[in-house]
Amino acid sequence: MHDADKSAYWIVEPGSFAYNPARINVGSIGYLKANESVIVSSLYEVFQTNETCDDRFLWHWFKSPLFMKQIEMLQEGGVRLYFFFDKLLQSEIQMPGVAEQRLIGAFFDRLDSLITLHQRK
Repeated sequence: MHDADKSAYWIVEPGSFAYNPARINVGSIGYLKANESVIVSSLYEVFQTNETCDDRFLWHWFKSPLFMKQIEMLQEGGVRLYFFFDKLLQSEIQMPGVAEQRLIGAFFDRLDSLITLHQRK
């Protein structure tokens, strides 16, 4: 990545979200936990949150039916529908304080782990 021509790509820093606006309706969103940056196509939307939002809380919201409903209401286009970042900013989300967001995010992380363990059995 160091010597590559990055002009047609976005650099995704650790702690960033990235999604394909044309594929978000099928869950095409990711969060970079790694310690090193990666690159993605410039077709992707890449963003980071600020201190008023816990990333794990937001990650679980992105996987919720409530978020899918927001996509359905706000996406735009003709044959192919898109959900660009400006539409994401128009999405409505109920957000408690950051401390409670962390607790909720951790709860859903544990729940996901338990579900995965039971599925393996």
